[in-house]
Amino acid sequence: MPKFTEQEKEHIHQSLMEKGRELFIQYGLAKTSIDDIIQACGIAKGSFYKFFQSKEELYFEILKNEEEVRETVLNELFRENLPPKELLTSFFHTSFKFVEDNPFLQRVFQNDEHERLTRKLPQQMMEFTKWQTQRGIDAIQILMERGVLPQENPKVIVGVIQAIMMLRLHKEEIG
Repeated sequence: MPKFTEQEKEHIHQSLMEKGRELFIQYGLAKTSIDDIIQACGIAKGSFYKFFQSKEELYFEILKNEEEVRETVLNELFRENLPPKELLTSFFHTSFKFVEDNPFLQRVFQNDEHERLTRKLPQQMMEFTKWQTQRGIDAIQILMERGVLPQENPKVIVGVIQAIMMLRLHKEEIG
């Protein structure tokens, strides 16, 4: 097996992320095979395994990347000096738009892919969920300190926001 330069490794990793994302959006986690991914990237199967142990690990890496982008967008919003009501309205509007404009995130939570990922990568998903919850708690505490939100249990507020986001994701099914 040939050794890759750092530049080649970066190129292959980026290709796996981009092509994997496209295929996962189009076919979903269950129907996308490693063979589909390597064919789209133009690499050998052994090369895939130098980067990821499974397609679920690739999917998880793409999910983490999507969450980092979302974090950046929301952090920019929190930097703005908006009145409390306007800040909350902008937060929900920005969050809904980000998810609605992101077919990968829609697919994660609408087609049992989140559950499949949790079954295949339980430890990583548990840590990821804890990280997401903690990031939410940190953001809520900042909003409480600014007087945007009342001094309540931040875990409860995070849970409510997550429920609202899930409702929005399933609006077609709910009606």
